[in-house]
Amino acid sequence: MTRWTSRSVLFLVIIFLLMPLTWTRRGAPAETYKTLNQRLKRLNQQFMRFKQMTFTHLQSIAENYNISNSIDSRFQVLSLQFERIFRELQGFKKTTERSLKSLKSWTKSLQKKTKRLDLSLANMTRALRENNHLNLRQIQKQRTLLSDLSHKIQNQQSHIGSLESLRNQVQHGMQDLRASLKRHQTQIMKLESQMQGLFKIISASKAGVLDPPNSRKQQGVVLRHVQPKPKPEEQKMRDRLPTSGPTKQPQTHKIRHKQQQPWQSTVQPTVEAEEELFQLPLRHKIPRIQAPKEEARICNVGSMLLFPSASTENYLTFQTRFQTGIHELSICTWLKVDAKYVGTILSYATENNDNMLVLYGRNSGVLGFMDFVIGDPAYRELSLQNILDGRWHHLCIIWSSIEGRFWYYSDSRLVSTGSKFQKGYEIPPGGSVVLGQEQDSVGGDFDEAEAFVGRLAGFAFWTRTLSPGEVSGLATGKGVPRGVVLTLDDVDQMFGSVQHITCECLEHCM
Repeated sequence: MTRWTSRSVLFLVIIFLLMPLTWTRRGAPAETYKTLNQRLKRLNQQFMRFKQMTFTHLQSIAENYNISNSIDSRFQVLSLQFERIFRELQGFKKTTERSLKSLKSWTKSLQKKTKRLDLSLANMTRALRENNHLNLRQIQKQRTLLSDLSHKIQNQQSHIGSLESLRNQVQHGMQDLRASLKRHQTQIMKLESQMQGLFKIISASKAGVLDPPNSRKQQGVVLRHVQPKPKPEEQKMRDRLPTSGPTKQPQTHKIRHKQQQPWQSTVQPTVEAEEELFQLPLRHKIPRIQAPKEEARICNVGSMLLFPSASTENYLTFQTRFQTGIHELSICTWLKVDAKYVGTILSYATENNDNMLVLYGRNSGVLGFMDFVIGDPAYRELSLQNILDGRWHHLCIIWSSIEGRFWYYSDSRLVSTGSKFQKGYEIPPGGSVVLGQEQDSVGGDFDEAEAFVGRLAGFAFWTRTLSPGEVSGLATGKGVPRGVVLTLDDVDQMFGSVQHITCECLEHCM
């Protein structure tokens, strides 16, 4: 546009310059020539001004062109920076998406754990309330028992006091009897000396020292044992002693002149005879006869597992894996716990859920309960009652996805039951089965506080529900119900100090 305007201006200027020449040639008047000359001067001035303005305009255009070049270079730099920033933003977006995914999974697991914690807290509060009620009842019973014991102790103390007084009386009576025996012994010695004197007199009469036998009538000398009159204390003691029959009168010994034999006392009272005389009769000891050992009655266990200590290394796995989904199950075993908590009996974990099927109790929280988990976080608490007494007990846990029913038997007695527990749920196949430890990942991540310590015998797993008659028959040794899919015969590997002991009967599983 600027180029066209400059050319047009130059063309007009040339025309105006040539016009006076043409006019002068034709003989135009001089005045017109002057006027044209003045106009040309003005046009020249205007052209100079226009030229100046055009020059300044062209300078501004050149400056703007330089600015546009600098703007292009800057724009290219900015575009490169924008591309770099865009790539950085893409990488940040990817890392953010990954972190958001991990945060989402962590949030889900945290929500599950939070739900489990909430449920466990609710159960703990309920259990604490029940324990408080039980403790209050036990305290009341203990108070009544203590009051009864105090009364009995008082009665015993009074009885002991009376026995001590009787013992003192018996001791005093024994002392009195010993003293009277000593007096009787001295009197008997005196009588013996008197009898010896009499014998001497009789022997002298034989020799004729005394009057002849015919001179006067022979008189028989009668010797009697004259018993001295007892003292009052001796009489009281004699009255206390039991009498075995009528007392014998002292024998009378007649000594005649025709048959005179030396008389000797056959009674030699000694201290031993005195002790034997007044010793109380001993009770006859009945020999102990050992009762015959009870014969084995429960002979359907097959074998036993021994978990000696709480360790993450003590566990075992099975060869058999579930090939189809499980809608019903029955788990039965004989159990002998050697700890204050039950630990983990069975743990079944899959890739999607490491607590798909669990029977376990922890060494923390409320003891005396066991969690029955199906598809974490859904679970039910089972009361152990007297299972932690160190003796053999039979457990059966049964579940059905129909109406979500479950049954819990202890020693063939139904302890608890319920419904709406994972109704319509299916336990998926292909997981890992472990005895003795609780899996936090498939086949690993064990916790020592959840380890089982004790003995398991006759463990069996069914994919159907057992009837009450089958549970009772299993607990009393009447065979194993049909359809068992997992027993201790299917053990694959044992780890740590676990021992697998063969014992057909439960009474032989020590």
